Amino acid sequence: MFRRGGVLLVLIALVLGSLPLADVRAQSEGPVVVVGPESAREPIEAWVEAYGAVNGAVSFEVQFEPSEEAVLNRAAEADVLFYSDYEQDPPIEFECGVISEPYVALPELGARWLSSVDCGDTVSSKTPIMRGFLQFVVGPDGQQVAIELGLLPDSVEVVDQAGVTVTVPQPVRRIISAYSMATYYAYTLGAGDQLAAATYLGMGGSARQDIMRRVDPDFDRVFTAISDMSQDSLNLEEAAALQPDLILTSARTTWLETAGELGLPIIRFEGESPERLQAAMELLGAVLGPNAAYRAAQFNAYYDHVLEQVLSQTEAIADPARVYFSGTDPLRTASGEMYQASMIEAAGGELVSADLPGYWNDVNLEQVLTWEPEVIFVVTYGGASVEAITESEEWAVVEAVQAGRVYQLPHFISPWDTPVPDSILGIIWMAETLYPDQVTLDCASQVRGFYARFYDYRMSEEEAQSLCE
Repeated sequence: MFRRGGVLLVLIALVLGSLPLADVRAQSEGPVVVVGPESAREPIEAWVEAYGAVNGAVSFEVQFEPSEEAVLNRAAEADVLFYSDYEQDPPIEFECGVISEPYVALPELGARWLSSVDCGDTVSSKTPIMRGFLQFVVGPDGQQVAIELGLLPDSVEVVDQAGVTVTVPQPVRRIISAYSMATYYAYTLGAGDQLAAATYLGMGGSARQDIMRRVDPDFDRVFTAISDMSQDSLNLEEAAALQPDLILTSARTTWLETAGELGLPIIRFEGESPERLQAAMELLGAVLGPNAAYRAAQFNAYYDHVLEQVLSQTEAIADPARVYFSGTDPLRTASGEMYQASMIEAAGGELVSADLPGYWNDVNLEQVLTWEPEVIFVVTYGGASVEAITESEEWAVVEAVQAGRVYQLPHFISPWDTPVPDSILGIIWMAETLYPDQVTLDCASQVRGFYARFYDYRMSEEEAQSLCE
């Protein structure tokens, strides 16, 4: 049996200037050398054969070793390693090269690709082949191979966040995400290319759409695939024409009964707390295969780790800053039951509207004055702006406005104040904004690492810094 690795934060390893732990050769431009344990011969050979059937020009040399130790000892001459303790780095270092992140093919078998050639602007011609092969292995086609071998189940049963038991046939190839938060869950779990149609929060305007195109070149097709899709309505005819395997939506969606006519599994989400966000990631990971489940665990570990770092600097703050959270209208504010309340609390602030029930609430300026907010946060969607508050004569008497402490939250591919994976960066930003002289969390560095790890997007230092300002 393969051994399951522990849940740790694993990033791409780029090791510079180190002595090798094994003799390192620059991989030749010959066949892709795949090395794995003899116990996994059947699935590895099946994946290679299936991949070769659709990529005929690719040449592989597949070799097997009797033990895991023997597999790892071959790291210096392999291009791709399959092994069970996949969170363990192979015993090899490069003067300038890459050891990939783990690709989890089965619950107890993962793989990594290695290149001693990739360095700076130099990328081996093997690299896209190795990446493509492992993406195939952990994707729906590779899952289908494992299902036919009896190594993965042909269906998965879960209980969604509305308490409904849902059976999802495997593998999931085509997803409709009618809940914009869930769209970002899919990207973070490595399933962006399985989106047949999706909604995106706050995606109005060409500038934001251009950013999304950089992250996902297929964005336009996914964004426009269904003409009418929201929590309140869905064009069922267009949805059915996409032949989806799974629909993701909110527990508050009004068309669920009608959508039942499609006979498709529907997973409902409700992520208005850090715990619910993490549970949503685990839930979706469970139905998208072992690699998605692994990435969900990685994200949740990362979230906990960063939150612990933030709390270590904010928990001791004796006099929390009073924060008014402004929504799509200056006098529309968040309640204490919303995710934004948890974010502000984690960042060391106090939401002045915490006693309000439900979701967004409409208030009057007199109430705002009674709350005496020291800081105002403004969302980035629905036409909201800082100027709507700072340039208003009525708001000029509010303490936060007088102090010049009205801030609009960052927005990259999603608003950082909503229950999406990116919101952990919003907590970092809030803490540093509330307490610039007391909290140091290196927002820009965290931003670059996050988008590289979870969206495979390499952000420049300047771009990251502009988000954190």
